[in-house]
Amino acid sequence: MTILQQSFMLRTPDGVVEKVAIKDWVIDCAPYMSKSGLTFNGCFKIKNGDLIEVRGLYKLYRDSLFDFLTRGKMTRDIDRMKDLIQRFLREFNVNHALIYYDNTEIRAYDAYRKVTMLEDTPFFSQGHLFIYKLKLPFDFSAEEKVTEESLFNHKITFENPVNIYYQIHDDFHIRPGVGFVVQKADDGLVKISSPDHGEAIAELSEGLWLFLHSPPHKTID
Repeated sequence: MTILQQSFMLRTPDGVVEKVAIKDWVIDCAPYMSKSGLTFNGCFKIKNGDLIEVRGLYKLYRDSLFDFLTRGKMTRDIDRMKDLIQRFLREFNVNHALIYYDNTEIRAYDAYRKVTMLEDTPFFSQGHLFIYKLKLPFDFSAEEKVTEESLFNHKITFENPVNIYYQIHDDFHIRPGVGFVVQKADDGLVKISSPDHGEAIAELSEGLWLFLHSPPHKTID
């Protein structure tokens, strides 16, 4: 199948839910709290005056209603953080919002939606490496051109040079896995080899392809 969305959640054949955004504006609402409980981040929605914890990947359509940022940690207590969020919501008369918070920042958005969950079968897979066909309105021909790349212990060799859009870009998000987007100018073979899985050949057509390496099974956040 071909993926048409810029932002999506994708359940891999291993059962891992990957959150992917390619040249899009999103918030990853994966909650975190350290063992000490002093460092944390996450997201809430406000509903009937109550803060409801939410998870997943959310696409944003407008700038934040407010963004409160401190140089140091404004609090190390999650209950105090909830009180601060409620105070800001009342101050700005906000009754509907997605709120992101961490120890130093609180942001609220009123134009957002949770992205679609996809169950697409990869075009090719080897171990935890999955390749998906993309159909997106982007041209990566100015990006670095290579004939060989690696993802963990998978060596990927292209028959002809391809352009690669790497995950280091601010507008390219993958979690919990890692990966890159390949732009192929023509049809051609790709050799993929791994000491754990041997060698395989895939024939990839012209266009955009997502190469994604996913970790062992992880529950969605």
